Amino acid sequence: MAGTKGNRRTLYTKKVIKESIIDLLQEKEIHQITVTDICNKADINRGTFYTHYKDAYDLLESMEDELFDQILKYALETPLETHLNTLLINVFDLIAQNKQLCKILFCKQRGSKVLDRILYIAHKLEIDTLVGNLDLDDVYMDYLIKYSLGGILSIIQVWLENDLRESPSDLVKFLNNVMANKEIFQN
Repeated sequence: MAGTKGNRRTLYTKKVIKESIIDLLQEKEIHQITVTDICNKADINRGTFYTHYKDAYDLLESMEDELFDQILKYALETPLETHLNTLLINVFDLIAQNKQLCKILFCKQRGSKVLDRILYIAHKLEIDTLVGNLDLDDVYMDYLIKYSLGGILSIIQVWLENDLRESPSDLVKFLNNVMANKEIFQN
């Protein structure tokens, strides 16, 4: 049964490998981290690592994939027109639960594909239908979506850098006030 996907030993091994790379990424860039570094930190041998991942980049990419698969799952399960706040709270909760990984992906990794992946999710959700009452051609709609998502990403980065001081609900309230052009700093 050893090596079988989903067994406790395999899940534990993957968990310590992921924790190890997150710890290492606090100190180094991904291109500075070797498989040996990860194995030493996780107290596993290289063969065990290679059973699950090709290299440090593959490991980080698989962790990013898991996070964005969960975000996409939330997004596809939540009717956007009526429950956008619920979706945002769920995503912010997920970010909070994966704080260290998200700090790395959103704040520390140069060349990260975070914005591209969020734009992909926005496209899958047909987010342009939320602002459909604006008379914009496709190019300007793309500008608006990228501008809005860039702002939200910047808010997430600051939130992570400030160690998640505000609750996900408070962040959604803030975003709603910004979008509605209300007084932003109301309590």
